[in-house]
Amino acid sequence: MLKGLLKEQIRSDPQIAGMLTSYGGEPAFFYQKSPPDTDRAWHKPCYPRADYNIDMRYDPERKTAGTLTVNVWCSSDSLSMPEDIEKRLTEIIDGTFYTSDGDSVCAVWSRSDAFDFEKNLTGNRSMPEGVGATIEFDLLSFPCQLTTDPDPIQGAHIWTRKYFPAIGIITQEYLPPIWKPTDETPAIYWRFAGISADNRQSYALNWYTAQIAAHIIADSVTERNRWLKSIVERMQLDGEIVLPNGAPMFINQVQVRHGADPLRDGQLQISGQYPVRAAHRKEHAENILRNANFNG
Repeated sequence: MLKGLLKEQIRSDPQIAGMLTSYGGEPAFFYQKSPPDTDRAWHKPCYPRADYNIDMRYDPERKTAGTLTVNVWCSSDSLSMPEDIEKRLTEIIDGTFYTSDGDSVCAVWSRSDAFDFEKNLTGNRSMPEGVGATIEFDLLSFPCQLTTDPDPIQGAHIWTRKYFPAIGIITQEYLPPIWKPTDETPAIYWRFAGISADNRQSYALNWYTAQIAAHIIADSVTERNRWLKSIVERMQLDGEIVLPNGAPMFINQVQVRHGADPLRDGQLQISGQYPVRAAHRKEHAENILRNANFNG
């Protein structure tokens, strides 16, 4: 999924297309390894070019799903230098969401390093010295969080769509396969942080307490805080979130952490109590007395 979307993003960017050489009529951006320099599909010269690798791993906390590594290769006589290509690649990849089959992955820049390499010999002549850059991105997973009815996450999605239609809800509604939140069209991601059973029970209802987190994602810190403040004030005013089955989830506590990472941790922590219809209690049948002897 990510391989195809990343190639599509790079090949559709005119600035990158103008910096990289072409292979088969497309920007020279390859998965894992470039074709040999002798391949006839190259548009000479064979540099600058770039390749990338995706290393996915399991993480039960969802904070990191893997690593994206991009290598930029240039000759010393290339018109575009590695630092120029590295800068543009970072601009278009960092903070981008790649969505497929309801799940999203976000690439976050981690580090960049320069390197040198020696080119192959051609006859008795050495090709120009090679220079390059390696760019590393963390891949953060944003899986679908919907569970069973009544679902507090789905209730939070409905509540957000009602009051904040400009905010894109990650994994819930249609978003473009390649998409980056902005100050005008931010994104929000609701996820379960925990759930516990409550001692409060009745004949018809069992009560549960859910801890859910919200990640508010925008370009600037100022706009993130503005959207966050609006969400908190609206939630405090309502005092509850109506779940899909019509039951209320009463908001017990709202905690805001402005210094939290919006992609990894989320700035908003909410604790809410909601009911679930209890199963019908089984009535024990009375024992039938046999040969009962009644004294009149």
